[in-house]
Amino acid sequence: MVEEEEGRAAIAEVAEVFAAVVQGPPGEGRIGVYRSLVRRGILGAVRAQMPRVAARLGARFEATVDRWIDEALPSSPYLRDAAAELIGWAAPRWAEDPAVPPWMADLGWYEVARFEVAAAAAPGEPSGVPLALDRAVSFGGGARVARYTWAVHRLSEDAADEPTAEPTALLLYRDGAHEVRFLVLSPLAAAILERLVGGAGLGAAVTEACVALGEPLGEAVLRGTAEVLADLGARGVVLGAAEHGNHDPATHTGSERGIVAGERP
Repeated sequence: MVEEEEGRAAIAEVAEVFAAVVQGPPGEGRIGVYRSLVRRGILGAVRAQMPRVAARLGARFEATVDRWIDEALPSSPYLRDAAAELIGWAAPRWAEDPAVPPWMADLGWYEVARFEVAAAAAPGEPSGVPLALDRAVSFGGGARVARYTWAVHRLSEDAADEPTAEPTALLLYRDGAHEVRFLVLSPLAAAILERLVGGAGLGAAVTEACVALGEPLGEAVLRGTAEVLADLGARGVVLGAAEHGNHDPATHTGSERGIVAGERP
C-alpha cells in the first residue's frame, strides 16, 4: 500500500512538471524546443482526427488548441484521446462564440467517433450462440450508436458546405475491410440498438424502445428488428448472442417501420 501511494505521488509529480513545461511561457534552449515539440505534437494529433473541423475553423482551430493546452492540458497519456478531450472542453465555449457555427461541436464529435471506431480492437469471433429474446447481443467492429443535432455526416472535405439542422442517429461500425461505415437509423432503430450495444437483452431492448417512443410492439417491429440484426450479422457487426457479459470487447461506447434508412461509407 505504501509503495502504491509513493508511486502515485511520483507520477503526480512528473505530471506537474510536465504541465509546467508545456503550459509555461515560451522558453529558450532545450526546454523551449521540447515545449514547442510537445504542443505541435498535440496539435498534429487532434488535426489528424478532425480534418473537417480544422479546415472549417482555419486559424481559429490552432488558437483553440493552444488555449486548451494553456487552460486544461490533456489528461490522458495517449495522444489518441486528445481530440475527444479537446471537443469536451471546446464545445461549451464554441456555443457561446457567435463566430463559430452552431454545428461545429457535432462535427467534432462525429469525427472523433469515426476515429475511435477505426482504432477499436479487432472484433471477436462469432459467438455461435443464436440470438434469443432473453440474451444480450454480441457486437463487433467497434459498433456504437451516435446522435447529432445536425446532419454532419453529410459534410464533404470541402470547407464551404454546411449541414442542415436535422436530428440524426447513426450506427457506426468497421467492416471486414477495416473501413469505417455507418447506417442512418430511424428513431426506433436507434432506441433499440442503443440498448443492445449497452448490454440489454434483446427482448428488453425492443420492449423498452417501443415504450419510450410510444410505438406499438407488433409483428412489424419484431420482423423488422430480426431483419436488421440479420443484416448486421452479414456485415460482421452482430456476432450472435453474448455468451458472457454484455457484448464484444471491441464495442464501446428495412422493415415496414423503416428500421434502417440508409448506409454511407
